[in-house]
Amino acid sequence: MKSKLCLFGLINSLVLCFSIQATAQSKDMFLEAFSGQWLIFDSSFSTSPAPCSFELTNVIELRGVVEESQLRPSGTSENCVAPFDSVKAWDIEDNQLALYAENDALIARLGGNQNRVTGDVGDTFRSVILERANGAPENAKFSQALREHRCIYKGYTAECATKEELALPIFTEGGGVISSVELLVNLNVREQPRGNSLSVGTLPKGTCLKVNYCTTASDGIWCRARFGEAAGWIKKTMLRKDEWPIATYLNAC
Repeated sequence: MKSKLCLFGLINSLVLCFSIQATAQSKDMFLEAFSGQWLIFDSSFSTSPAPCSFELTNVIELRGVVEESQLRPSGTSENCVAPFDSVKAWDIEDNQLALYAENDALIARLGGNQNRVTGDVGDTFRSVILERANGAPENAKFSQALREHRCIYKGYTAECATKEELALPIFTEGGGVISSVELLVNLNVREQPRGNSLSVGTLPKGTCLKVNYCTTASDGIWCRARFGEAAGWIKKTMLRKDEWPIATYLNAC
């Protein structure tokens, strides 16, 4: 699922979305906005206790390539597993942030905004969430609510979820590649694992979903689910009515 790159709130409520017809000046704005440090908070992408990180510069290095179309800003990675350990360059292409290896092989195309980009890892089943060091903006509000209530409630109930219930689902079905989860609340399914991504549907409390991949971001666990002919992402925890920290599903049906 393709996702646009957007710049939000640069001048009051101005929103600039890069398109194929964008001018060189607007592309320079995107390169500047999306350069800097990015992190993957999911530890499965890291080779050490420190998160996998990227430094995307706005400086073009020749790197031995001769095609003008392959002249891209440089990038480096640290503490990352393959294929992200081989990041050498990046660019803004077809509405997305593209990461490249030394041999100009495409690693991933990611969409989102200057604080968070998401997408699939090459031709694999894995997806990735890149974020700035301070994580999702809504984290502060969730942390404050958690300090006040000292509980993440199980859906609409007054019962606190256990550590096990808040953990990643265990994949035991289909040879260990599928898990089932049961929704505790009416829940929006997102096109990408971002709170501002398009909703592809709303599912009622009690729905049993099959999930085939889960990843951890600064704002918690996101799982990719299929319902009917559609697919999307569901978030494990959220604030209900901007007040109550809740778990949105159980790890079994």
